[in-house]
Amino acid sequence: MVRRFLLSVFGAILLGSALLGEPSPAGSVDLSVITNETRLSFKVVLVGNMERKESSYLTRKAEALVRKDLLETGYFEILTPPPSIASALDREPFDAVSARSVSSLGAEGVVGMQFALAADGVTLHGVVRDPLNGAILFDKIYRTPGKYSELVHRFVDDILFQFAGIRGVATSRIAFVGKTRRGYDLFTMDFDGENTRRMTFDHVLAFNPAWSHDKRHIFYVTYLHGDPQIIDYDLSTGSRHMLFAYPGLNITPTFSPDGKKLAVALSRGRASQHTQIYLYTFATKRLVRLTYSSSNSLSPTFAPSGNALAFVSDRDGHPQIFVMDADGSNLHRLTFDGSYNVAPAWSPRGDWIAYVCMNDLHRPKICLISPDGSSRVMITRGAGRDDSPSWSPDGRFLLYIRQIRGHSTLAKVWIDGHGREFPGHYRRSVLTPSWSGP
Repeated sequence: MVRRFLLSVFGAILLGSALLGEPSPAGSVDLSVITNETRLSFKVVLVGNMERKESSYLTRKAEALVRKDLLETGYFEILTPPPSIASALDREPFDAVSARSVSSLGAEGVVGMQFALAADGVTLHGVVRDPLNGAILFDKIYRTPGKYSELVHRFVDDILFQFAGIRGVATSRIAFVGKTRRGYDLFTMDFDGENTRRMTFDHVLAFNPAWSHDKRHIFYVTYLHGDPQIIDYDLSTGSRHMLFAYPGLNITPTFSPDGKKLAVALSRGRASQHTQIYLYTFATKRLVRLTYSSSNSLSPTFAPSGNALAFVSDRDGHPQIFVMDADGSNLHRLTFDGSYNVAPAWSPRGDWIAYVCMNDLHRPKICLISPDGSSRVMITRGAGRDDSPSWSPDGRFLLYIRQIRGHSTLAKVWIDGHGREFPGHYRRSVLTPSWSGP
């Protein structure tokens, strides 16, 4: 009964069991505003091995990762100097003179780096110079006993802050459930798709991972003990403990923006198996019911202020997105176009709620709607079924699942729908990704 209910509520998108009308045309939203912002970029030149030390395979891999991660942020265009300038940059010290040599290319910054590998870890010396006058804009040394990728992510975030004055997302991580030979398990990877790690070896259905505010815990739903229950996975120790194991359904956990509360959907043994939204406070261990209806309420997502929640309910006959205050008051319906709108995810910026809608071919796609319902637009199109949107910490990208011919992969797009990529190297089908905070 429980498994059948979950398939009907959560799997309808993947199974294509529900039909919807075409969302409102994109013209209802001024996409140029989104596009202009998302396509802001800074032109830079990269200089590897800037101190002309001995180079190795690993140092070259680290330099390549800096390039990749700068591009992944979406804020940088990396220029390739002509052979004469490139040759000089490879030979000469990275100083004011060499930095000024690229000013004619229209570069806005020159990024120099020097990696050093030792028995006790990795060191990165990172420098950013102004190509107009050669002045040092940024100079910092990074050290870690762990992987060089940790230094790269911190360096890239610092470069972004230097140019744009905003906090980067390179230290964020992604969790997802991946299909294995014997079932499903929890995985994590870096924001750029590197360093995929298998976290569990349970071989059972799992879904809806949720990152804690400090990125030290992942709460997720698992069938490890038969029925869907919510487990807390401590990433620092590898230990796990059961958080919600009420009779019936324990599903769709999501943290409040300050990390002090958790919103969940629980049926708590009700014969109908209908789930309601509850708010759990970690400090007091108090559980408060927020919704009261004779239908399902599930998939809560917090506004970045923490003062409101969006969620899914079929109280009007079909699953739709609703919004309420964080205490359960002021509840009202948000979506009215189509008869199937699910999986809401509130942008960290607060300006959009992403969710799963259906197009005129009855295929699930990713839509955006403003919190007041005044603007609505579909941002994914084409073949395949799109599901489970999750925002990047800066609100500029959406990660989601794209399923084609029964195989689902991670996909990523800008919030205006352009630039679709497929991050990571996981080859089997994946479910319900979750992007952590920065």
